[in-house]
Amino acid sequence: MHRGLHGRGALFDSDPPGLAPRLIGLRPYQLRSSPYEHAGELPFVVLAGGRGLGKSAALRELRDAYHGHTPVALIDGEEQQFAAPPPERPAEAWSPVGQALTTVAEQLAEPVRGAGRIGFPRLASGLLAVAAGGWSDRDVPRIRQEAERILLLNETGSVLSGFAGRWVSKVVAKLIASMSGTGPVVAPIIEATLEAFAEGIGPATRRLRRAATWYRDYPNAGGNPKLGLILLSRHFRAGGDSRTHAERHLVRALLADLDDAYAGVMQRSHRLGRPVVLIDNVQRPAGLGVLESVLRDRADGIADQVVFFAALRGYTHPALRNAGRRALPEVARGTGWEPGASPSSRALLVSLPPLTPDDTLHLVGAASHGLDVPPQLPHATHRLTGGSPLGITLLAESARQNLPQGPPPWENCSPPMSRCTRTTTAAPPTRNSSTGSCPAAGSTS
Repeated sequence: MHRGLHGRGALFDSDPPGLAPRLIGLRPYQLRSSPYEHAGELPFVVLAGGRGLGKSAALRELRDAYHGHTPVALIDGEEQQFAAPPPERPAEAWSPVGQALTTVAEQLAEPVRGAGRIGFPRLASGLLAVAAGGWSDRDVPRIRQEAERILLLNETGSVLSGFAGRWVSKVVAKLIASMSGTGPVVAPIIEATLEAFAEGIGPATRRLRRAATWYRDYPNAGGNPKLGLILLSRHFRAGGDSRTHAERHLVRALLADLDDAYAGVMQRSHRLGRPVVLIDNVQRPAGLGVLESVLRDRADGIADQVVFFAALRGYTHPALRNAGRRALPEVARGTGWEPGASPSSRALLVSLPPLTPDDTLHLVGAASHGLDVPPQLPHATHRLTGGSPLGITLLAESARQNLPQGPPPWENCSPPMSRCTRTTTAAPPTRNSSTGSCPAAGSTS
């Protein structure tokens, strides 16, 4: 475990493996495999607790521990990008969940050691259909910008090679050319997208063609992928339960693209472990929509092999009513988790305990940067903060900034006196060169 995080060994330990390596299948900070605890369905792990218990720090540590070794993404539901659509984008064609999926896919797409980028053609098709619901022929610059960002999610080669940009430019030109001067643009945009994928004008032709037909299974599409995407866009724009239904299919598209990236002997031989999605402040709309979609699909038997860790402010939420509940020390060697029938039973709520006095001692010592601290400071800090990692860190940092930077005053005294002599006079004392006595503490002389 990284030395900056204390008291969380049950999550990060390598030998024996803690919760994270058992789910992900990789040791933290190492490209070495670890035995899986759950070979089949995985629990959606939710770290629970009040403010300051280190939930966000744990998610950041997970990202750092696995970045570059397996696909990993971290989002915070309270980020401003998930609060409202950009000024030029209509609200009916935007949602926190859609924005979250775009951001997650962009991070997961990054190449890792031994394996290249991951493409997300199913998700890109759905996001284009949703975005097209807010486009018109007067918005060509905005269309180009939004379409390019979405289409780059398809790219499996290096985005720096130049080929990705050329392919995206060709597809964007095709999309814009498909728009007539008047009338709705959703159907022509969708048709042009599917044609571009099916024609193989981009990389990984077979992968794109498979993705182009994925939406034929959308409810009431009748096996027609174009109609499936039109219905998806329509449901999204309708809002309410219809939008929730559409968002669930977008989440499913992301997971299907990840499954495709790991399918086959060659792909799995180059990819160790499982992909990881980290969601801070999962109680906010951006995270909650993803959480509920994943739990419902898993309850319906739609499997995936993505490891989810989320952070919840507090200890309960209606979406987690039937979740398994454990304290962090209880999952150090095994979760004992089994899913029930309800969607919320697919989650495992893990409460983070306060830090122990020993953890506080180490954390205060680390924050002091080698400076001597008063021996009673760690104990007093633990009593004052109740073991809150954030409280301990803030107090320790404040103490470090206010600790004496030099030796105590009496160490500057000259012989023959070995220590300062206190004075009880009201007037500031002066140094006596013949006796070697020192000024009282706090004197400015």
